[in-house]
Formats: sequence, C-alpha cells, structure tokens
Amino acid sequence: MRKLMPVIVLFLVFSCWPPGMDPDRKDGKFLSEVLNLEEFNSEYDDYNSSLPQNRSGDTHLIFSSKRARKDVFNLVYFPAHFTYGKRLKLEKGKSQPGLDYFEIYDNAEHLIGKVNGNFNVYGPRLISLRQDFVNYGTKDDLLLFYADDASGKMDIKYAKRGTSDPEPVQYLNSPANDAYPTFSRGGDRIYFCSDRDGNFDIYEVKIPRKERDTVTVESLVKPLKYEIRKVEELSGPYNDKCPYLLYDTMVFVSDRPGGQGGEDLYYSEYKDGKWSVPVNAGPRINTPHNEYRPVLPDMSNFNYTLLLFSSNRPGGKGGYDLYMTGLKQRW
Repeated sequence: MRKLMPVIVLFLVFSCWPPGMDPDRKDGKFLSEVLNLEEFNSEYDDYNSSLPQNRSGDTHLIFSSKRARKDVFNLVYFPAHFTYGKRLKLEKGKSQPGLDYFEIYDNAEHLIGKVNGNFNVYGPRLISLRQDFVNYGTKDDLLLFYADDASGKMDIKYAKRGTSDPEPVQYLNSPANDAYPTFSRGGDRIYFCSDRDGNFDIYEVKIPRKERDTVTVESLVKPLKYEIRKVEELSGPYNDKCPYLLYDTMVFVSDRPGGQGGEDLYYSEYKDGKWSVPVNAGPRINTPHNEYRPVLPDMSNFNYTLLLFSSNRPGGKGGYDLYMTGLKQRW
C-alpha cells in the first residue's frame, strides 16, 4: 500500500485541477488568441463591458450597446458561462440552470432598467460588497456604478438594489466629464478618469481606512474623508482614460504616441505606493484601429490574466465589438 500511495496522490492531484489550471488542457495555458465574443456582439457598437468575478463557470456580462435605441448607448445584460473545449469561450446562458454561483447578481438586470434612458450610459461596474472587497462581517449589497451624459456631460452615478432612483457620486464629479470608476479590494482607493484639466487623465481617490474596517455603501459614495490626486505616473498630455484595477494591475486606454495607432491598451503595476511606467499591450492585442475599455475579471484559477476589451478593428459584426484574450501570464 505504501508503494501505491505516491501514485494515488498524483492521480488525485491531476484529476482535480480546477478549470483553467489543468496542464493538459489548452485553457490552462496562456490565452494568446484574441477571440471575438460573437454571441454577444451585434451590427451596432458594443463596448464598455463588466464581468463579475467567477469561480464556478457562470457569470453575468453587462455592456453598453446601441442595439436598442440605435442613437445612444444603453446597458444590456446577459447571463453567461465559460466553456472549456479546444479553446476557452464565453457563451450566453447558464451552464447549470438554477445552480448559478452568483445568485447575488440576479438583480443586475433590474438595476440596468433603472439607469437606462434617452442618453448614453458608459462604463458599468457591477459591485457586490461581499464578493468584490476584502470585507469583515458586512451585510452584502449590490451596486451598479456607471456614467451617463443626461446632463450634457458625463457624470459618475450609482444604482443600489432596493432603492428607487440612481444617484450621482458627487465627490467624484466636476463641471467637466467624469467616468469609469474602479475600486481597490480594500475599498480604500478609487480610480476614475476626467478631462477637468483639459484632456482626459486618470485620478486616484484615497479614503482613510483601517485594515479591518467594513466597506459600506456610504464609505464608497459619501466618504467622510478623502484625497483626490491626478495620477501623474499614468497621465500625460494625451488622453488617458477607462482605468480598470485588479489587485495591483491597472489597465487603461491611451492615444499617446508610440502605440500601434488610434487608441491602445496599456497596463501598469502598483509597487511601493507608486504606479510603474505604463506598458503598451503590444501588436498581439492592439491594432492600427481603436481598442477601448479593458476589464480584468477576477479569474484566479487561470494561469493568465484574462482581458476583455472592445475594438472597431475589421472582421467584427460592425462598429465596436467585444473581444477576449490573455493579457499576461501569471505563473
């Protein structure tokens, strides 16, 4: 029996790899192919997605599209799931109806109905207090952050489960355009973009918070104390916008020179309280056309950082389409 024990252990280890980590399956290797999310795209512009973190394969895809009103962007919602065959795919529908790991997000479609209107709605960020923050004993709540131009300029707003109307996040807004909020896991840093200083730049909000403080709705939308600064390491004389934060990695869009052309995707790492020099995602991801609104879903069971983004490159269904690829290897 002792001689068989190592064999049994190895069998158990290699038969129990979670999706994305099996070394013999293609989804466990670096996802270098750029995949068009054909099931979700339309002949109209589709961009600005949000994908909640996922551990069971089921998830919810939310994004801006012109398919409904044709002349303005409104949010659309689809239950979705990952499939693992010859290549990783994201498809419509639940993989196991009734067994969705993220039952908490089932109110997302209702929230979207609250925020849509005869104006543009941009940059959705669906937030669960329990799932998306390092939190201690908090009561869960579901929030949808976004920006719309109902006032004639972009303002950051949020909708909360159970409340009647969306509200502006006053301390993030200015007389200029403000959009695309993204949050640290500790709830102590918020990033967004604004053209309050001329061109679009990336701004950081620091909210004083002790290590075991509870992240609440009020602490995010009406903090008692906060500091706002332009992130000089990520901003420049060109347009730098659409930041998205996952742990210590930031992705964003820029039309700065030195890229592939048009608007490109860049990423940076947060170390010792400072952001590193931004790196262009390169010609595998960027094209001479525009790449836009990158998001990094929290998929820790993959050996690469998963990236969703939008692009108006040729070969899609029309206008901007949604795409998926790996940004970089994690191990």
